[in-house]
Amino acid sequence: MTLNIWNVLAKLEDRSKLERSGKVVVSREEMMLAITYETGLFFNIFLKAMKAKRALEIGTSTGYSSLWLIEALLQNTVANKQEKPSSSRGLITIENDPMKLEKASYNFSEAGVSDKIDIMEGNALECLRRLSGTLDNHELFDFVFIDADKENLKGYFDLVLPIIRVGGVIATDNVLYPTDYRPIMTSFIEYIRAKPNVQSVTVPIGHGEEITTKNADN
Repeated sequence: MTLNIWNVLAKLEDRSKLERSGKVVVSREEMMLAITYETGLFFNIFLKAMKAKRALEIGTSTGYSSLWLIEALLQNTVANKQEKPSSSRGLITIENDPMKLEKASYNFSEAGVSDKIDIMEGNALECLRRLSGTLDNHELFDFVFIDADKENLKGYFDLVLPIIRVGGVIATDNVLYPTDYRPIMTSFIEYIRAKPNVQSVTVPIGHGEEITTKNADN
């Protein structure tokens, strides 16, 4: 299974490079808009170091980042000698675009991980509200990746903070690039760093990641 994941990741990375270089011209709706290879590898190593079992992703796109996350979660399961993660599916990913979900589902199937990933289709704020009402203390997330519309970042963050365990990490993409996002990302960073129960730092990798850890429940 792991080999299948790496093969699909390599294929998607090649596609993403072509898009970024302009050698392949596609519409905005069809673009992968993926994280960089270095960011994916960073998250993969990070989750393995955390021994993470459960992760949540807001913004599936075509599933590139999802595959980096699930590969780490599956390796952690093997390392812990468990038959499966604490939940039947270690990764929950949320996406509102049916076209992107169709492509992501195909990539998950090709990688052999369709039964390991729970896809929630719909408005992310609504999905997060539904999700928060169904989890108990044994189902809190170790890691959350936010890579969705920037206008709702503060709302996403406030909804995921209660459903991540103490010591868990929230990563937010695009804090440095594209530069058009800088004003809204600066406001977002100031907002979360003002919270008393978290610590946060900007990591200049890929498009820039804000890495936030939850220190306490309140």
